[in-house]
Amino acid sequence: MAPRLLTLLALIETSLAKHGSRAVASPPSRSVNFHKGLARITFVDGSGSILLQNFTLADEQICVRAVFSWAGSTATGSHSIYPSESFDWSDAGGQIAAAWLAGQTAAAVPMPQAPVDTTAAPLVEPVAAAG
Repeated sequence: MAPRLLTLLALIETSLAKHGSRAVASPPSRSVNFHKGLARITFVDGSGSILLQNFTLADEQICVRAVFSWAGSTATGSHSIYPSESFDWSDAGGQIAAAWLAGQTAAAVPMPQAPVDTTAAPLVEPVAAAG
């Protein structure tokens, strides 16, 4: 039972719209490479993207892995699904959308920075350029 990556992207987009996400206010950009089992949805508002990778595990089980990225953050996240007979793809799309939204909120929270001691001597002496 091979997953249909474009269908899963559409289900993710629909779920994001149901959650009121601004990321899908404008139609996102989609790309797919059927040969490599990859599909990506990139949100044109610049909020990030979701990459889907379809592969078969050593035990012949199918896995679809979603990898998340958010604009302005180096954080990434992932969510894996293992479809079986009578698998609910709509529910899987909803789970992926919810995970992306949760990570987007977490990525937007600024991390506290340690105070910088400006009175300390530099660890390395500056080097002047010779020409």
